[in-house]
Amino acid sequence: MNYIAHLHIADVTNTSFVGNLIADFGGQPQRDSELYQGWALHQMVDSLVDNHQVSLEYRQIERIGRRRFAGIVQDVFMDYWLIRHWSAFSNEPFERFSERVIEGLSQDISLCPPRLCSMVKSLNEYNWLPNLGTLEGIEKAIYSIQRRWRFGHHLSPFLDDIHTEIAYVESVFLALYPDVLAASAAFEQDQIKPKA
Repeated sequence: MNYIAHLHIADVTNTSFVGNLIADFGGQPQRDSELYQGWALHQMVDSLVDNHQVSLEYRQIERIGRRRFAGIVQDVFMDYWLIRHWSAFSNEPFERFSERVIEGLSQDISLCPPRLCSMVKSLNEYNWLPNLGTLEGIEKAIYSIQRRWRFGHHLSPFLDDIHTEIAYVESVFLALYPDVLAASAAFEQDQIKPKA
C-alpha cells in the first residue's frame, strides 16, 4: 500500500496519520509514543499485502527483469484504484478527506522525521494527493521514486507498459483492499482490548 491507502486506514482505525506514514520515511517510534500504534498498523498492512495471494500472483507475472520490483509499482497503482473506487470505501468526498489529511499531518509536523516533514510541506503547498488518481499523477509518482532510489531505473519497464499494468492491478486491488480493511479493523479492536 502507498500513501493514500495508509492514510485511509489510519482514518478508519482512528490512528495517527503521521504514525501510519512514518515507517516509509525511516522512522520507528518508541512503544509508548502516540505514533506507535499507527506504525505497527502500517507494518501489519505491508506484511499482509506482501503475502496476500493476489499480490504474490501479480509479482509472478512473467516480466523480463522486472519481477522483483513489481511490489513497489503495485503499491503506487493501488492508490490510483483506491481513489477511482473511493465511494465504495468512504462516504466522505475524496477532496475533503485529502484536506483533512493535510490538516492532520500539518498539526503533527513536529513529530515527523525530516523526509516526512518535507513531504507534508509539499502537500501543504501543492495538495498532490488527488493527482494519484490520474495516470499522469501515477507516472509522476513513479518518476519521483526513480529519482530518489538507486535502483529506480528498474521501474522504467512498468512505465513503458503502464496501461496494461495499471489495468491488471484493478482486480488485485478489488480482491485485496477489503481484506486489508478487515485486518485493520481487527488490529484496531485488538489494540483497544483491556490487557489481562
